[in-house]
Amino acid sequence: MRSIPKKQEILLDEEIDELEFINIMNSFYKQDCYIYAIIPEYEQDLLNELSNDFIEVNKFPLPRSFPREIGYLGYIKDSQKRYVYEFYLRSTTMDYLIFSETDVSGQLNKLTKKNWDIYKLFQFYKVPHITIGPDGQWLNIVQY
Repeated sequence: MRSIPKKQEILLDEEIDELEFINIMNSFYKQDCYIYAIIPEYEQDLLNELSNDFIEVNKFPLPRSFPREIGYLGYIKDSQKRYVYEFYLRSTTMDYLIFSETDVSGQLNKLTKKNWDIYKLFQFYKVPHITIGPDGQWLNIVQY
């Protein structure tokens, strides 16, 4: 029998600060929080800031960008929640960003240039996760 995902939305205050956001994330992820993302190359300052913690798995040309930009697929194990707010702030410029307490890093190498939709990977393996809604207005919590 197929399990149907349970979805919940949490509206965020327009002026949410870092501590408030971290507290919300801590309510879901008491310990580890993995951040999975495809970071566009124009976010070079973020890539530099994360250099020691971001584990790059692959890179792909991004659609809908001209000239063609490269996106860096990877993840961070953010146990201290040091980066969750920074990613929240940049969520409007990143199309692929997922938070989860589950380590699916071993599955990321299955994504290819022709099939790199990270969201489908989480759906296929039924991995509970959190995404950020348009313009950072809410969190989408998906549980199986």
